[in-house]
Amino acid sequence: AASDVYKRQVQGSIPFDLFHESLEGFGMYASATFLDGELDNGDAVPGLSDETYSLTAFYESNGFEVRVSGTKRDAFSTETRAISLSLAQIQDAGVEQWDAQIGYDFSESGIEALYGLRVTLQGQNLTDEPTIRTNPGDARQITEFQQYGRNFLLGVNYTF
Repeated sequence: AASDVYKRQVQGSIPFDLFHESLEGFGMYASATFLDGELDNGDAVPGLSDETYSLTAFYESNGFEVRVSGTKRDAFSTETRAISLSLAQIQDAGVEQWDAQIGYDFSESGIEALYGLRVTLQGQNLTDEPTIRTNPGDARQITEFQQYGRNFLLGVNYTF
């Protein structure tokens, strides 16, 4: 089925040293997306949230990199396989997820033997948000509940 989707998006990046030189290396990225649309039959377009927001605060200086990112996505329609293997519409409750990363590039350290070494630690889904899907007619009827937990990744890269 055909669809019409109207999109409005606002995004920006702000280096904080614009406010004061002592804030050099600090900054923020932010975006907001607003969608409005439906299929020709009046159903929601699968996979599209009405509103999605993201925010990343960061610090980058002298080899250090620290980032904290959050994303909030409103509920959206999606599809799953029904008993007859046909597609059935379900509602995803949306999510608010926070991630963080800290890293250091030893090329900035002045220690010649460590030149090319970079270490990064990432934490994903820090608030342990679940995926919740419900019956589109009654949000109290949960059809899927999946919780994957937090993920932590340690990366060590060496370039020579």
